[in-house]
Amino acid sequence: MLSPLLSSDDNDDSNINSLYHLCKENEIEKIQKILPFIRNTSIINKIHTSTGSTCLHVACYYGHRDVVQILLEYGALNSIRNLRHDLTPYEEAYTDEIKKLFLEYQNLFSNNDYNCIEWSMVGNDLLGKRREFHRAIDLYKTYNNHLVSKLLAEVIHYYLKEYLTNQCNNINNSKDKITSKQIEVIEAYFKEAIEKQDYLTYFIKAYTLTDFFYKVLNKHLALYVLDYFDKTKDFSSNYRLVNCLIHIVTLIIYNPNLPKYRYKGICYRGMRITKNDLDQYKLNQHILNRAFLSASIDHEVAKMFAGDGQQSKMRHTPNDDSILQYSCLCQYLIKQNSTAINIESLSTRPDEKEILIIPFSVFKVTSIKRNYLDNPTASISIEIELEECEDPIDNKNESESNNTSRQSSFSSADDDIKNVEEYEKYKQRKCLLYSIIGLLVSAILLVLSFTVIFIFVIKKGSTKHSTTLPLDVDSPLPPGCPNILNRSSWNARPYGIRNNLTTYPVKHIVVHELAGLNSTIDQRDCIKYIKEYQNYEMDNRSYVDIGYHFLICHDNDDQQKIYTGRGWKYMGAHCIAYNQRSLGIGVIGNYTNKKSLDTFKSLIQCGITKNDIIKNFTLVGHKHTPEIYRYYLKYFQNDTDLRYDNQANRTEVFCQ
Repeated sequence: MLSPLLSSDDNDDSNINSLYHLCKENEIEKIQKILPFIRNTSIINKIHTSTGSTCLHVACYYGHRDVVQILLEYGALNSIRNLRHDLTPYEEAYTDEIKKLFLEYQNLFSNNDYNCIEWSMVGNDLLGKRREFHRAIDLYKTYNNHLVSKLLAEVIHYYLKEYLTNQCNNINNSKDKITSKQIEVIEAYFKEAIEKQDYLTYFIKAYTLTDFFYKVLNKHLALYVLDYFDKTKDFSSNYRLVNCLIHIVTLIIYNPNLPKYRYKGICYRGMRITKNDLDQYKLNQHILNRAFLSASIDHEVAKMFAGDGQQSKMRHTPNDDSILQYSCLCQYLIKQNSTAINIESLSTRPDEKEILIIPFSVFKVTSIKRNYLDNPTASISIEIELEECEDPIDNKNESESNNTSRQSSFSSADDDIKNVEEYEKYKQRKCLLYSIIGLLVSAILLVLSFTVIFIFVIKKGSTKHSTTLPLDVDSPLPPGCPNILNRSSWNARPYGIRNNLTTYPVKHIVVHELAGLNSTIDQRDCIKYIKEYQNYEMDNRSYVDIGYHFLICHDNDDQQKIYTGRGWKYMGAHCIAYNQRSLGIGVIGNYTNKKSLDTFKSLIQCGITKNDIIKNFTLVGHKHTPEIYRYYLKYFQNDTDLRYDNQANRTEVFCQ
């Protein structure tokens, strides 16, 4: 039986109006009677036509805690912003009870409805956090176009075309709606960045072109990236998403064109903030931004974004007319070279004279003026001054980099030579140096010519070195294969030269145990272990890459994941005398777990289907980890779905 308060049409505006009115008036009993009769629960999240707010907005605004709880239980979303004030329900809540309720729901239900995003981090050792992030991305210092193209291809394929596209249908607020057309435009800029080898220019154009991309990108940066590096937190989010976000930021930080646009000095940021935002700014407090910050060298532009002279029209509480939303102007003093860039000449909105502050920068609050208390007629309610906290380690690195740059620059010396005679001698030395360089270049070109002839003519038929798959992109897996994560999923370092396997398809599978039987690890531990193992083998053992072809990691949630090491076709470095003719599979964690064993089996069956492994292969063990090998021999002895040469007689074959 339909409730008498509702029509039979879920899309009828009268239903929205009725529910909205009941939420505003705190009619708890009537709301509880109505909600069970709503067949389409999305009606709860519809925006009221005359007010531009949802039912959850109005319940929060008027302080009706019980109504808020009921709506949340029925699936009301807090990510929707109202049309008039651009606030979420959480931001409209002014009672501590309702705010606490949101936080409780955020902890209980981890999903994509972001109740309250922490755009900043406050604390003491924030420079340490900044260093931790920079250490993790240190491998990107060797900025080369091959690596950049590979990383941007992953950003396009996953972040833009898969992750953001999937969100298109999951956003209820029309202001935040992502359309496929918008994604295509951003994708075109990223593709142009690859084609023209100019990531900085085309990222800035994509970032400034529309309102949607910078908003959603900054939202994801604030939500996920720092938590990924925080060892005290249980990170359970999408690792592939986080990798894409890290790529986007680090390719800016280590971009070779960045010095042209570096900015030091004062810039201004105008914004409308809530009381929750304001509470983060305390005198002498250190604050770290989790996302990009847009500022301007033009004071008037920043005031416009702050809502200059509009305080009376901003949101106030219904009872005592207290301020819920403030006009705020922040003044930033940038002191380091790597913190901000002047993007005026790159932006699609040059009139804004934008200074872009890079994520994970640290500032100290040096002054707070509350004009709404001291000077109610002021056009800006809050004025905050922040000064960058200088990192002596970064300053040292920047100083050394600048000295090296100056020493290697011929043109800069012209400005420093004052004496005419000395200048003439300098020019003579310079001409001589250029002549020597010219001769050396000619000699190098001659050597390269002979090398090319040797490689492509004399050794034309050789298949020892691989020149296929320059982006390390595997062909699509056939049906029935397990999900095999690519190298970017664990932020693999670039590898050196690779040699093809001499026997293909391979006739031997070597199984290795890489961690203790009783290891209790999660996915973040798996990735950390694999990265550290790769670093050890490349830095301490001088390997060109991690030695194994694939790694299976068993975490404490019974999730088995397969990570690509060297892949199907390249020589490994895991087992003497078998490296050129086998696939090495490392198992991390509890190898006796059935899911781990099934994952190993599915990987082998996939290789056989792909014709990368012969059907009657030989299972080989390493003499240093015989336990896993003997366990596998015994476990798969009677398995009719997995046939191998030494299965029936359990003949042990070891390498070292």
